[in-house]
Amino acid sequence: MAMHDSDALGLEKKKLFAARNAARGGQYQMLLGAGASVGAVSSNGPIPLAKDLVTILKDRYPKAPISANDPLPRAYQRSLMVSSADHVWATLSEIFGGAKHQEWFDTLAGLPWSRVWTLNVDDAFENSYHGGTDAGKRSLRTISWDDPYIQTGDLEVVHLHGHILGSEPRKLVFSFSEYQAMASVKPVWNQVLAGAIGVDPFVVLGASILGDPDVEALLLANRPTALAPSFVVDPFIADGNRWELEQLGYKVLRMTGEEFLHAWQESMGLDEESVRSLEETEILSIPQFVKLQTNRVAPVPQSHDFFGGDAPVWKDIIDRRPALFPWMTDVVNQLERWLDTGANEPTLHVIYGRRMSGVSSGLLMAARAFAGMHVDVFSFDKSSRFSVPAVLRARSGKRPAVIVIDSGADFSNDIDQLLREAATSDASLYVVVTESPQNDLRLEGRLGGGYQKKITRIPARLDYKAAGVLAKKLDEFARLGSLELEDSKSRIKHFKGRDVFSALMEVEHAIGFRKRLEGEVHALDTPWKRDLLLLLSIAAQGARQVGIVEAAIAVGQPSDRMSREILQDENLSAVIEEVAPQLVARQREYAIKAIVNEIGPERAIARVREMVENLAPLATRHSLQQRNRPVQLVGYLMTAKQLQKNFPSVDLDIEFYDLMRPLFGDWNGRFWEQRAIYAKVRGNWATAESFAARAVGLYDDAFTRTTYGTILINKAASFASLESPTWHEFYTRGRAEFNTAMERESGNRVTVFAYLTAGLDLAKFVVPWQGRVQDGSPVGSVGELKEDWERTYNGLRISLAGEENFESARRAEQLSSQWQAIWA
Repeated sequence: MAMHDSDALGLEKKKLFAARNAARGGQYQMLLGAGASVGAVSSNGPIPLAKDLVTILKDRYPKAPISANDPLPRAYQRSLMVSSADHVWATLSEIFGGAKHQEWFDTLAGLPWSRVWTLNVDDAFENSYHGGTDAGKRSLRTISWDDPYIQTGDLEVVHLHGHILGSEPRKLVFSFSEYQAMASVKPVWNQVLAGAIGVDPFVVLGASILGDPDVEALLLANRPTALAPSFVVDPFIADGNRWELEQLGYKVLRMTGEEFLHAWQESMGLDEESVRSLEETEILSIPQFVKLQTNRVAPVPQSHDFFGGDAPVWKDIIDRRPALFPWMTDVVNQLERWLDTGANEPTLHVIYGRRMSGVSSGLLMAARAFAGMHVDVFSFDKSSRFSVPAVLRARSGKRPAVIVIDSGADFSNDIDQLLREAATSDASLYVVVTESPQNDLRLEGRLGGGYQKKITRIPARLDYKAAGVLAKKLDEFARLGSLELEDSKSRIKHFKGRDVFSALMEVEHAIGFRKRLEGEVHALDTPWKRDLLLLLSIAAQGARQVGIVEAAIAVGQPSDRMSREILQDENLSAVIEEVAPQLVARQREYAIKAIVNEIGPERAIARVREMVENLAPLATRHSLQQRNRPVQLVGYLMTAKQLQKNFPSVDLDIEFYDLMRPLFGDWNGRFWEQRAIYAKVRGNWATAESFAARAVGLYDDAFTRTTYGTILINKAASFASLESPTWHEFYTRGRAEFNTAMERESGNRVTVFAYLTAGLDLAKFVVPWQGRVQDGSPVGSVGELKEDWERTYNGLRISLAGEENFESARRAEQLSSQWQAIWA
């Protein structure tokens, strides 16, 4: 469909283009008010609006002094006083249950929405969605206002006042007291909505807006800042209210819901055939996957500067800004060979590269080349786990697809399952994953399938050829800075032996990079801006993503204000960039030290602790299972290794972990695991053992057992260093924990390597002291250790057959050499 200067929604060309991209990409969220249910009919008759519901409650609860003119919250509250919450819920379930809407609403429900929010308790949307004919659309998940946070690939329908679905009564929010109670606890879904409505495009349908306390407060406090416009649809909106909303930045449409649907379909190109085509080509049923296309490029902030150190985005790749290093060409050539052989065998290609080596830009450069090779290329955004059956169903019978995943170790079991099952399907898949070599075990430990595996290793530093390629690329864009007047040899000499990021920073800012960064940090004029930079910098250190919504929750600021400040404050925009839907620290983790120096380590760790507390409602057991972005962030913020590195002078047990205990101590095994690791490093063996045991008691899995076993064998090594025979007791207990861990998750190499490393460290103390030999072999406890270690190692070597190129194999060889040296 051709675009015109004005369309059915009254949008000018630029806004229409942004809206179409967002709508067709499934990025719009929808908020439904009471008016959206007008026309729906349940088994009890038409769905009543507030005034009619008051009359019904008056008739159902005659002992309550309800008059027809009472507001609904008052009538509901008095109904509760003469009955019970469960009984009133059952009454409302009878009134609203089984709602069937008109045909236009069924079509509206089937359009690609990112998430749906509703102020209604009825099931009209759910029934309309399930009544559709498209078998390939997303699964639907109904959420109530008090449910724990979790994000999946399903279409989430969040009922902000509760709902009547199912047979078990749910908490509803209708009465004045319930409104007050909800406001005091700040439900997590209300926080998510408040954050999203300021930065994501929305359609608000059927809500009276001004005059409705829920919606008015929400919209007035969060002005829209997304490139795509947000719409308020209200056929009866007063002129004054319309003016007020338009001043805030909303596009107000004086239309009925059905009129809006037709205008939306026409303007966005979302007729039934187009929606089906989009689903097939862009797999909208899997929202975590984004199709990479050379003819569709998301806009970037004007301040974005790849050569200045900003993280690469797709536009940088289309503009061919990154240097094309030899390893990138090799990655492309390997895909080409796979295609030449028929692309029948599911394949995993792992790219190992240290941070700042150009691995992320290289992955995207390879993806650009892939897109020109008659394959579909998708990027996995890591917002939650993807559905393997959904991917296979979406790609069944299609041309080959390449899935690129940057820093993918956390999703290795999903990758493994996908490629295993692809082998018995007609989906042709090639997965390219990058990861830091230090995370090799987390990635490789779960890649047990028999599919083809390839490895590429990126040099940590530039060699002569790569340095020449980088110098030539900077020359092409006139970005050689301080090297502009140098000859070719001098330029190459500058880059050779350096990592890409630091070399670029020195060119861009000369030798004053760190001093300039300290100046930018000092110039930040409010504490929340420093907090935000600290959060993003620590996240960058651990390759963790930070969405705008969770950043707003973490620092306690409205998301729209944050977004505007990043655009308008030159000091803030110098260190933070918004690449929707995420925020990134422009200097990666280099700002951490500058912030700690600026505000002091004690205050800095206190700010980290407060941000973790703010994010805690997003870090639930359910979100942990889905590996949602917020819980991954919180997990890294509490990691002992990270905290020790960034705050070496702080007693973390007192200033962090003990203060976090009321929030996480009762349920979070990972919290106790990290506290145990910190205690171990400090040499506090008694507390380390106790904390590790607590972790197992709360969350008994292979990893908590591995941590417990490691601490026990490390404790054994401590006794052995003092030549105390007590070492054997702790070794035996530790080995038992490792055995349990290996039984829990067969093939988990993290556990195997942890045992081999701990056993090796123990042997270094034990063998010189107790290594008695009889008939050429050690005897007693030492002989037991040697037998256990070598049996475990031999099992590992068998599992590594055919994977000699993997980092695990190299690591195993190093351990074997060290083990042999002890016994030499």
